[in-house]
Amino acid sequence: MTKPTPAARRRLQPGDVVAGITVGLVLIPQSLAYAELAGLPAHLGLVAAVVAPLAAVWFASSPSIQAGPTAMSAVLVFGVLATQVPPGTPAYAGAAALLALMVGMVRLALGLLHGGSLAFVLSQPVLRGFTLGAAVLIVASQVPAALGVTPFGLSLLGRASQALTTPATWSAGAFLATIGTLAIILGARQLHPLLPGALVAVVLGTGLSVLTGGGLGPVLGGVEAAWPRLELALPWQLAPQLLVGALVIALVGFAEPVAVARRFVQANRRWDPNRELVSQGVANIAAGLSGAFPVGASFSRAALHRLAGGRTRWSGMVTGLTALGLVALAPLLANLPRAVLAGVVIAAASELIRVQPVASLWRLGRTQATIAWTTLALTLLLEPRVDQALLAGVAVAVLVHLLRETRLTIEHVREGGRHLVKVEGVLWFASATQVEDAVRGLWNRHRDELPWRLDLTRVGHVDLDAVLVLAGLQDQAAAMGLTFDIVGTNARTRGRLRRLAASGPRASEAEAGGASEAGGASGG
Repeated sequence: MTKPTPAARRRLQPGDVVAGITVGLVLIPQSLAYAELAGLPAHLGLVAAVVAPLAAVWFASSPSIQAGPTAMSAVLVFGVLATQVPPGTPAYAGAAALLALMVGMVRLALGLLHGGSLAFVLSQPVLRGFTLGAAVLIVASQVPAALGVTPFGLSLLGRASQALTTPATWSAGAFLATIGTLAIILGARQLHPLLPGALVAVVLGTGLSVLTGGGLGPVLGGVEAAWPRLELALPWQLAPQLLVGALVIALVGFAEPVAVARRFVQANRRWDPNRELVSQGVANIAAGLSGAFPVGASFSRAALHRLAGGRTRWSGMVTGLTALGLVALAPLLANLPRAVLAGVVIAAASELIRVQPVASLWRLGRTQATIAWTTLALTLLLEPRVDQALLAGVAVAVLVHLLRETRLTIEHVREGGRHLVKVEGVLWFASATQVEDAVRGLWNRHRDELPWRLDLTRVGHVDLDAVLVLAGLQDQAAAMGLTFDIVGTNARTRGRLRRLAASGPRASEAEAGGASEAGGASGG
């Protein structure tokens, strides 16, 4: 296929029309299912499916990012809101819209302030563990609907357990509808990647439900034509309670668009994470002001867009217009079985249930594998507050990192007629005293006239507290009549040591003592 010229990239291409329509046909059933997953009325998914791509297209830098509802964003929304506002109530829907607005404002602000690098702030072990845990919860959340059981409680695993342990309440029709939906979606992928299996399942499921008189389990009921409209009557008083959740969704939810952009980046083109933050921010603000819920970007829709021939960001406009055109048909979905939507969600989540990326970390590094498995366990244990689980996983990763940074390797050898002390690691306020104790101990054990050298070539960083400790060692060596020099430091550290030496032994000792009493809060 001929690559589009720079001028063509700014115009709508024929392939964009095909791709936009194809993605729109898949987005409609997904948006219904993800709204249900988030604990919201299904028609709000249609609203998000319309406004998100139409708003994002004007600012996107990657044509592959297709804005709209996603399973990950939906489960995060449920986790943030379920324990604060009763799901299924108007107040819950209002809180979801406010959350989308806040997520959008955070992403927009980060983009305008060139904070795109924050997209990479979450480590891979944390993301892998959280993604696997969230995928398990997404599937568990659909078990009641797949069995035709009305769920109770807020725990997603608890709901699944209740449904599985009460076989008397199961609906054979709902179970068959879920299995049939999965078979259609997975089979469509095998027949042709562009075949909208989810849409086919929705149409067939609705038709069979009508023919069987509701024999496929509980149905959606009345679904209004969700024409987007401005919604400003939001529960603003909840903003302080939702702030942390909004920050988590803003960062975690942006990880998927980043992965999409990096995976599908075109040759000789670069994508701009700051522009994508602005694009995703505007999409979420539009969703919030339309009464919908936080949105993101989907790997499956991005792949579908590429396969269908999409090459420019304007295909997102076609996707939004396609969704808008199908909104009028929403009332026809009143007889859509919830089990069909459960099958749609499970099919999407199955792409996220990948144990291998988490298991492979054990071969690469047991510490990182421990972080991933800990995050996974926390995600399952703390659900539905998966946002808190993610924060806990980040805290564990930071703690492990800090503990590793406090460990130094200190080696003493006699080389070239001198005592050589080699240090490897990071010298900062939490580890500098190890060097001080080790060197003093060596001085006490080796009472000879050989000169001493401290080699910091393999030290990655030396902060101010460590410099003060090193200066103190120089002063102590001078007082004991020892020859002591320090090598392998950068220009900044050498300059600090020279200034401290010029100020005299007493000054450096006083500064070192003051830093110790202050708890070593200063940094390099």
